[in-house]
Amino acid sequence: MTNIFFIILKKEIDETFNTKSKSWFVLAFFLLCIIIFPLSTGVSQELLSSIAIPAIWISAIFANLLALDSVFKEDYDDGTLIQYLMSGISLTSVVYAKCLNHWIFTGLPLILASPFCLLFLSESAPPNMRLLLSLILGTPLLTLIGLPISALTLGVQTRGPILAFVTLPFYLPVIIFGVISASRDYSQEYAEFYLMAAMLSLSILFLPLLTVKIIKFIMD
Repeated sequence: MTNIFFIILKKEIDETFNTKSKSWFVLAFFLLCIIIFPLSTGVSQELLSSIAIPAIWISAIFANLLALDSVFKEDYDDGTLIQYLMSGISLTSVVYAKCLNHWIFTGLPLILASPFCLLFLSESAPPNMRLLLSLILGTPLLTLIGLPISALTLGVQTRGPILAFVTLPFYLPVIIFGVISASRDYSQEYAEFYLMAAMLSLSILFLPLLTVKIIKFIMD
């Protein structure tokens, strides 16, 4: 099972790298969203500084949604998912590999870019380790929450709008705790981080398995 996981993960990463526009589009969209916020607030640096962390989180959520549509779509359209089932390949390994690949190309680049985005939005802002930690915990949660919904909408004609409409309410707790935890000004309170870590642990265990059940139901 471990070997299958790494084989599928390598396949997913290779395919994403080979489609160059696909691998960089999410980061480009994230940076474009960040650029829009200074344009909308005008010359008010104080206002821009106050919304810097929420702006980064909002941009991260919409960038994540943009890539969520393609997690299973291509393999579903070309019959790869059916081949996995017919070949007896563990769908659990497939789902975990796709989940990790999705985070590598959506969550990880946003985490690495966030300190520069914070500096761009608020020149006076010091390095915010709380923002980094909230994104490290939060971006995998976004991917995991989106997995079963992405699987559930396979085969739906208006899939993109429905996927965004259904997924956004489930993202609300993540963005709320993420923004609150990152906005606490270097206090010693870590309750939101503990809560996000607990949510992430449970999500890693249960949401991929739920996704497997949904895929099997869809394929049947």
